[in-house]
Amino acid sequence: MADRQKGRYTNGSGKTCQNCARAKIRCIRSEAAGSCDRRLGKSCHFREGGNVKPTSQPDTRDRIETLEAKLDQLLAQSGTPVPGSMAEMNPSSSAHAKDVIDQGLLSISAANMLLNEFRATLMPHCPFVIISAQTTAETLRRDKPFLLLTILTAALHNNMPLQRKLEKQVKKVISDYMIFDSPISFEILQGLLVHLAWCQYHSRPRRFSQYLHLGISLINDLQLDRAPEHRFWKTRVDFVSELDREISQILQKGCSFPYSPYFESICKLLAADAEYPSDKCLLHIVQLQQLSEKITLVSSHHVPEIHNTPFSLEHYYRELKSELDLYRANLPFLLCGNQTLFMQFHTVEMYLCQVTLFDHKPGAQPPRHELSFHIEALRMGLSAAKTLLHFYMCLPLGDDAKFNNVGWVQLGFTVTLACKLVVAASDPSIHPHTVDLCCALDISNTIKQCIIRIQALITSDIDESGDRDVFFHYEKRLKHVQWWFESRIISGPSTDHSYHDAQLIERIDSSAGDASHCVNSQQPTLNGLDSHFQWLDFPPDTAVDEMYVDWMTHPTTSFDHQRLG
Repeated sequence: MADRQKGRYTNGSGKTCQNCARAKIRCIRSEAAGSCDRRLGKSCHFREGGNVKPTSQPDTRDRIETLEAKLDQLLAQSGTPVPGSMAEMNPSSSAHAKDVIDQGLLSISAANMLLNEFRATLMPHCPFVIISAQTTAETLRRDKPFLLLTILTAALHNNMPLQRKLEKQVKKVISDYMIFDSPISFEILQGLLVHLAWCQYHSRPRRFSQYLHLGISLINDLQLDRAPEHRFWKTRVDFVSELDREISQILQKGCSFPYSPYFESICKLLAADAEYPSDKCLLHIVQLQQLSEKITLVSSHHVPEIHNTPFSLEHYYRELKSELDLYRANLPFLLCGNQTLFMQFHTVEMYLCQVTLFDHKPGAQPPRHELSFHIEALRMGLSAAKTLLHFYMCLPLGDDAKFNNVGWVQLGFTVTLACKLVVAASDPSIHPHTVDLCCALDISNTIKQCIIRIQALITSDIDESGDRDVFFHYEKRLKHVQWWFESRIISGPSTDHSYHDAQLIERIDSSAGDASHCVNSQQPTLNGLDSHFQWLDFPPDTAVDEMYVDWMTHPTTSFDHQRLG
């Protein structure tokens, strides 16, 4: 032992070699060669001996560097986020999030069938997001998963429970992109457009206006309202404005995305080099929307003094009517050849009639028109209502299930206004001049037929929240329209054969009165009504407004509160 101990110091260097010191093991040297018995496969290095006690600082520094290197290596090899980190809290950070196909809600073959269904039956109602015939569900799943999800959701209108499940997935993706730091892309805007187009199928409460303004903000953020660099962007800009303007005008709400000459210039470029047949009609949709905005600008909400001077209102009516006639004459194709334009045009005609005859604030004196002008406006509205409702009644059963939300709002507006027009036309001094159109319209029987068509679309399906499909609620609304109309017809025409415009308007706008007492027992119950239904309410009428004001998804304005008060 003494010899071994002596051998450890024979070279006059330090007691322990550097390798043993770092490994924290005892260094043993039995030969004078200077190498220890535990070299660990390495050459031995010794500190020079001396009386000064060696410091441990170099060893400590080396150890720290070694530990840091090992830690860096471990962190580089590990893909697991640190517990409690933001990466773990952000659902969108996972690159392998399961979609509806991974979850087993749909197979890839079913997704391809739904994609083909969307292209064939739904896409014609939304010519702003085009999916080429060569695109497959596999391609969209890889490149544009959110767009595929919204397409599948819209195409599942025949399977309401599954459609509502997919809608929840859409909401989750939207919240991930909006709340967390996921990148905003053009795909998100495309998916929002599809989701907005068929928002009537969404579960309640519906978020139409919130999604609409979100889409508008994406257009601004992506600068798509400016000169785009890619032709594909130019094709897909205007649907948000079409949704906003069409619905906001019908429901008497403010428009957040008004007409811009830039939209028309884009559509002209598309029409000149049309990649798809629908590219040729976008220009005419934008031009018709501009005419709608002109009608809104002469409403009592914007220019109340016009409605106090009947001659000014008549002048604007005839000017706008001439522009509509000129628009139709200049179309390069028959109006009936494009369903979107066909419904939109006749809705705009009825909107002009609504603004001319019934647009006045509560408590204000109704405008007094000449009898001939009143008959002229009524006949235009009745003719437009007859044309549009006849078109709807001639559709094959089930085709209306493909309508987008704008189409259903237009139909609801048409049925509502048609009832008002027939009541106005029943005045003895007007009836002889409108009886032919009223008989052709046959609004009482038409409403019954509409109810039958809607009933054919109703299913017994119930979603996870216990709610029924949208057509179940449509039927209730149509029955309320039917009750409102029949309650006024029961009272019969006025016995006063002298024409008095103010009396006529007062008759339309009055509460149900005696007629409501006659049919009060037949009035449909208000329980369980869809509080997010997008139809125009009737004229200022306490009883009717209480029934219909909740049809709209837009927030009630201060003016609406005044009407209801």
